[in-house]
Amino acid sequence: MLPVTRDNPNLILPWVELGLAQLGLKKYTEAETSFKMALGIDPASLQRAHADDFYQSPDAAPGAVAPTATRASRNAMGGTANTGENRTTDVQGVSWASLGEIYAYEKKFPEAAAAFDSAVKAYPASAASYRHNETIAFFQAGNADGQLAAATQAISIDSGRADNYYFKAQALVSKATIDPKTQKMILPAGCAEAYQKYLDLDPNGPYSADAKGVLTAAGLPLKAGKK
Repeated sequence: MLPVTRDNPNLILPWVELGLAQLGLKKYTEAETSFKMALGIDPASLQRAHADDFYQSPDAAPGAVAPTATRASRNAMGGTANTGENRTTDVQGVSWASLGEIYAYEKKFPEAAAAFDSAVKAYPASAASYRHNETIAFFQAGNADGQLAAATQAISIDSGRADNYYFKAQALVSKATIDPKTQKMILPAGCAEAYQKYLDLDPNGPYSADAKGVLTAAGLPLKAGKK
């Protein structure tokens, strides 16, 4: 539970707590509203949250992403947030990160990535946790590209967390091919290294059997894990 401080009054904290409870129950629409209220996003943007997508061009077909939408311009989240002194950085961070999870589960991937970016910017102290959560959210949503990008960023922040390497490798292995002559798996660049790094850091971890299986299928020797 987040602390109540002079910059985090009871008026805001209940929205965060409510949003977390709704997120746990998979009530994504309600949770989105709660976290936006915690962030102070204006009511007009709440009303158009599900009707207006920044990444859609006005004449785009449903589900199409505007070609001009880029990762660099992701932080326009469909409204103006009033994040003044009464929104502490930890409240902003957890609210944006939670919105990121919601959007990932709803398959709104550009918005999910943008929300996690906002969480990291708002509260850098928890950047490693936010990027790891982003990795898991994209993994659960079945978005390998988003998972790879998030895992790569998570590793750059915390190079000692083993499972981030596994999820990086797991995202890459989806691009593997089969050698028609040897019938061995051909792993894309960086995949084997990520699996091996995971095994180095956590040789008996929960994903170790899978990591070893992929490396074996690729005909690669297994190295002894080391802490």
